[in-house]
Order: sequence, then structure tokens, then C-alpha cells
Amino acid sequence: MPIIVIVLYVIACVLCGLLGRTTAFGFAGHFLLALVISPVFDLLILVACRPSREIRKRIEKVTLE
Repeated sequence: MPIIVIVLYVIACVLCGLLGRTTAFGFAGHFLLALVISPVFDLLILVACRPSREIRKRIEKVTLE
């Protein structure tokens, strides 16, 4: 039973990392943050986190055109 809980926890952390790959922290940052703190709290941080520099440049380029 504990193995299943650990596997589910790591899968939740990987999902947080995948959701955060376009943010300033990136995949590794959100994955590690979810491992250390909790995937639930990392999802709250994902809501407040700004997009990566590349995404911000794309948004700026589209708004200027």
C-alpha cells in the first residue's frame, strides 16, 4: 500500500512539472517544488507564476501587431 501512495505522489509531482514547463520556474523547478512542499501547494503557485521569458516575448509580439 505505501508503494502505491508514493508512486501516485511522484506522478502528481510530474504533472505539476508538466503544467509548469511554460512558467519562469520551468519543469524542474515545479517538479522539485512539488516534491519538497506538496503538489497541491505547487498548483497554487502555478496559478500565480508568470509565463517564461519566451512566452512573454510571443505575447508582446502578438499584441504589437
